[in-house]
Amino acid sequence: MARLFEAGIIDNLGKFKRELKSDRLRERDGVYEYVLVRKQKTSLNRDIVITETDIGNLIRAKGAIYSGCQTLLEEVGLKITDLDRIILAGGFGSHIDIEMAMTIGLLPEIDAGKVTYIGNGSLLGARMCAVTNRIRKDVASVIKKMTNFELSETPSYMSKYVAALFLPHTDLNLFPKLKGRLYANRNLAPIDESDS
Repeated sequence: MARLFEAGIIDNLGKFKRELKSDRLRERDGVYEYVLVRKQKTSLNRDIVITETDIGNLIRAKGAIYSGCQTLLEEVGLKITDLDRIILAGGFGSHIDIEMAMTIGLLPEIDAGKVTYIGNGSLLGARMCAVTNRIRKDVASVIKKMTNFELSETPSYMSKYVAALFLPHTDLNLFPKLKGRLYANRNLAPIDESDS
């Protein structure tokens, strides 16, 4: 999806550019789709496609993740730029391309070296607790400090979520490297955002 966006095949709403002159873009049952791999090159005997519905679902999911992180950081008085690192865990983290995740606005645009993947974090934590008393004590201490935080009850969450329902976000200034690439790739004139 990130490559389609950077190439100008989809817009910041996740919609295919209808004016695109390509036999890869087609409409089926009222839904636009783009052929990623033709059936002749698959063992499935059918084209592999991505639909606007698929893209919309991914945009909503990434919007929830990004806006949730923004809201949590704001609640504790931090900004994304204050982070020393981002730790990804689980199956999700093992298959993610960090640069592409930043391109679509799933992850904030930070130094990719600050993003770490730890694998199955819950299993790793359980193993560490099982073999080390100090870690077990640390976990008990952290549990006492934990609290439940309802994003949906935070006034700023919904506006952050709506702003994140674009590729990568309504505020391109949060993604300055991508902003430069988009202007270069699409021969766009830079927008003077000092007036907005």
